[in-house]
Amino acid sequence: MRIDIQRKSFGGSDVLGRLRLDIRRGQRIAVLGPSGVGKSTLLRIIAGLDRDFPGSVGGDERLSVVFQEPTLLPWRRALDNITIPTGCDLALASDLLKRVGLQDQLDRFPRQMSLGQQRRLSLARAFAARPDILLMDEPFASLDPDTATRMIDLTGDLLDHSGAGLILVTHEAREPVRLAARPLLLRGDPATLHEDGQTI
Repeated sequence: MRIDIQRKSFGGSDVLGRLRLDIRRGQRIAVLGPSGVGKSTLLRIIAGLDRDFPGSVGGDERLSVVFQEPTLLPWRRALDNITIPTGCDLALASDLLKRVGLQDQLDRFPRQMSLGQQRRLSLARAFAARPDILLMDEPFASLDPDTATRMIDLTGDLLDHSGAGLILVTHEAREPVRLAARPLLLRGDPATLHEDGQTI
């Protein structure tokens, strides 16, 4: 996947400056930066949810997204929350639910689950789509430290098992370390990507 953004503006003000980035299956990248710098905006562009910018995002890689909130179907049970959005078969859905520790939650609705369980269900759904690259928008935010650590380790295990690449948006420096992701810093006004003090 090749990302080439000339700029991204809101209301006439540039939020993102010139950004160029290449990533392929198996590579892991973490985009760090303070709140409000444009990290989620960048991820939405990469995901194809925002096309209002000069530039291009190209490639035939299959993408899957884990948002800050689980964005589950509240009227569907856990198993259906995987099979319906992704079209995967019951065997894969059941295997993923087992991998994330929700094998005993198949018939529960999201409202009957804790936030941590909902996050794990959302993660299982993302991998059920068989992505080449997984996009994650601060998925461990608002979790207590122990739960966040378990979620990070679980994500790493699923990435290892699937071979998928990763673009993680976060403001926590420890997350890229635990996920063996290449850290890039988004900073400036408008924001650009930096690595080892150099603009990339």
